[in-house]
Amino acid sequence: MTTVLALDPGYGNTKVCVNGNIACLQSAIARPQSVGMAAIGMKTASHADILRMDGYEFAIGPGAWHWGSLLTSSDYSALASPERRALAFGTLGKLLESGEYVIDHMVVGLPVPLLMDEPQAKAVMEGLKEYKAVHEFTFNGQEYRLLINRLRVLAQPVGAYADWLLDDELHLRKGGRQAEVGVLDLGMNTLDLYVVQDGKVEPRFVGGDKVGVRRLLELLTGKGHDPEELDADLRLGRLHISPSQMQSWLGEVLSVIERVWPSLRRFSAVIPTGGGALVLGDLLRLALIAKGAAVCWPEDPITANVKGLWKWGAYAA
Repeated sequence: MTTVLALDPGYGNTKVCVNGNIACLQSAIARPQSVGMAAIGMKTASHADILRMDGYEFAIGPGAWHWGSLLTSSDYSALASPERRALAFGTLGKLLESGEYVIDHMVVGLPVPLLMDEPQAKAVMEGLKEYKAVHEFTFNGQEYRLLINRLRVLAQPVGAYADWLLDDELHLRKGGRQAEVGVLDLGMNTLDLYVVQDGKVEPRFVGGDKVGVRRLLELLTGKGHDPEELDADLRLGRLHISPSQMQSWLGEVLSVIERVWPSLRRFSAVIPTGGGALVLGDLLRLALIAKGAAVCWPEDPITANVKGLWKWGAYAA
């Protein structure tokens, strides 16, 4: 059996899928700071998962900001960095028992705005070739050895399209190939817009901008909190966002959509995906319906891309 690993290296969450099984980890990473015995008699602020790789030690996931300065970057070039590989392998460690694994085919999803910038995209993809190798690392004390043989890069929204097109047994949706499908991927950093019909991309409907969840969190960073901290509070329901702030962010999102997709009525289905779609929820869904969209809401907007990237890789294998 061919083993396929899909990776969606989001700025809010890092997601992996192996043979249909999904793991998700908040994309926060730091070099843990030693305080010696300074915490004697006390508890540390929060737990963090520890990954050791290539002589480096990283604290990753929720609470990583308590252990040192965050290494998370919203710059596209960071997607090929050792820190992003550490997040990918740490997320994989959430899914797999310790041991040795051979990955026949790895599928990586990249943001549309990055891929539209050809020189920068080529530089990032060159860096991603580092995945095609043997990787040895420990995650929370457990040892892993991973061999990755092949690598393929796709636009992240292709995942949500494939998740809609293929069921869990990799059977095609009836009439799915003929349908003109728009994917609206609203993540932490970017809004990606992508249209596919019969497995072919429609270039005039491809676009996006940096109006992801980070744009909303930027309204709330005045007291010295990192966006990753606020993101964790948002996930836990502890972050107060006023209706006017939500409407302001929604307005920016709709403005980008209207610029790239002047008419939503033409599409057979419009698929909102990503953590931002989950945050906006019915505000986004109803706004799209009001503009004539045939909205097809995924079972889980956060993991639809990585699940679909795995389906695409498994279907082609």
